Amino acid sequence: MFGNKTLQQHVNEFLGKVNEREGKIRSRIEELESERESLMAKVNEQTSAMVELEIAGDDTGAEKILKSNRQLHLQIDEIKFRLQEYQAQFENNQQYEKSLDKVKAAAIHAKKARSEKMTSLEKQREELERQIEELKKKRNQVRLDWQIAYNTDVEMSLINLVSYIDGRARKLSHSEKEAMLRTWIDGESIEKYFSKTKGKEYTGPIITMNNPETSVEYTPPQHGGNNIPQI
Repeated sequence: MFGNKTLQQHVNEFLGKVNEREGKIRSRIEELESERESLMAKVNEQTSAMVELEIAGDDTGAEKILKSNRQLHLQIDEIKFRLQEYQAQFENNQQYEKSLDKVKAAAIHAKKARSEKMTSLEKQREELERQIEELKKKRNQVRLDWQIAYNTDVEMSLINLVSYIDGRARKLSHSEKEAMLRTWIDGESIEKYFSKTKGKEYTGPIITMNNPETSVEYTPPQHGGNNIPQI
């Protein structure tokens, strides 16, 4: 803004004044040309009448018309001169100097404001690009952290604690221990892992020693029993 007006407003105001002035000039030129044509038509008409009077021998009447035509020619010449002056006004720009100075000052101000705005926007762009790069770095770090978290085996970190969580876990396989730890971490019962390892009931022979009332049930070691009892 310059003087509470934009550069375009200054330009529009200047052109508005120019168009108004040139419109008046064109209008006046049209009026003068119409007047000149009318006078020339009258001269032609009177000249024809003067010729007829001269032929008729009316020298007095012819002289009177001649004098009138001279006055008309003077008016026509005057109009012609004025037309030239009006036409010259289209090339005369001196009257626009003050108005153009205002437009020029507004243009200088607008150019300075444009330069300052571009500088400011360039700084904003650079700052945004810096922030974008920072965000990209943070995004990449988050991806890396997520990948590390995804690949971190929590159960493996606790694998050496299974026997302290439940002594029966010593007999579980490695994969079962991991599964048990997941269940334990989730707060669920881990009994299901031990029901799987419980030996089947032995239906083999019962070995008795001397007194039939004292019988010993033989269960093979693989079913959680002892060695063959001594008889």
